[in-house]
Amino acid sequence: MDAAVQTAADELPAPTRDIARAKADLERHGYCIVRDVLTAGQVAALRARVGAQARGEDAAGKGFHDGGANQRIWMLLNKGRVFRDLVLHPFAVEMMTPLLGPDFLLSSITANVARPGGEPMYLHTDQGYVDFWTELPLVANIAWMLDDFSEENGGTRLAPGSHRSREWRKELRRPTVAAAGPAGSALVFDGRLIHGTGANRTADQQRHAILTYYCRPFMRQQENFFLGLDPALRSPENEPLLRRLGFSIWRGLGRIETPLEGRLMAGEPARVPALDAAGRPCKADTPLGLTPDEPQQEAPQ
Repeated sequence: MDAAVQTAADELPAPTRDIARAKADLERHGYCIVRDVLTAGQVAALRARVGAQARGEDAAGKGFHDGGANQRIWMLLNKGRVFRDLVLHPFAVEMMTPLLGPDFLLSSITANVARPGGEPMYLHTDQGYVDFWTELPLVANIAWMLDDFSEENGGTRLAPGSHRSREWRKELRRPTVAAAGPAGSALVFDGRLIHGTGANRTADQQRHAILTYYCRPFMRQQENFFLGLDPALRSPENEPLLRRLGFSIWRGLGRIETPLEGRLMAGEPARVPALDAAGRPCKADTPLGLTPDEPQQEAPQ
């Protein structure tokens, strides 16, 4: 732990089963750690699927590595039902609703494998692309711990309280602490909090985590589910998941034709084609006649 925050260590969030305490930690410090959210069996199933997918993507020449030895796995929704089920975990609703409202969306779901020798990630906020201060978070994250997290094995570095800073870019050098907790815990953090993957300094421990990154319903999502989601998953039995991905109309957003609030837009859309005045389909390919490469003539004086 950095010396500058050593004196306040007793005040910082510790793993807890008390949801009320966790929410208070989240509001005050910008993060909380809730233990035993996942059962041992769920942790084992998720970790096995992440490990197999990581090895498989490397074997297929499609592995994505950042920070040296560390590996990221993207678009997990297509890579196992355990990941799709995790998105709908009741704990996510419990923690994200106060932060982002009841209609929050999944922005992305990815896995992060921090391996020995991996470099620490640069410090950042998850809504760093927003050019202005927001009084409330626009995004928030849950890091599901599939191994024990510690400072030694690359536990996520966090800058407590930084979510309240209006000048966060000036505070990227502020002291950080490592998130620590047992496997099965969930690290929840405000999207304005400064953080980054820590360095894994162990000799042989891999640290696995899944990140479910959520956003407000009017936000552009990190992963493009409309293009990237396996079409076979756009079926009626997956309606709760599809709604969480933004496949329904929300306050007129996400429409194709006449907006119907709450309508699920997961199947083949009912497109209205170009019609002639009699209501018959027609070709409407007449160009507008714009010539953007033509020099503009000066207006007469």
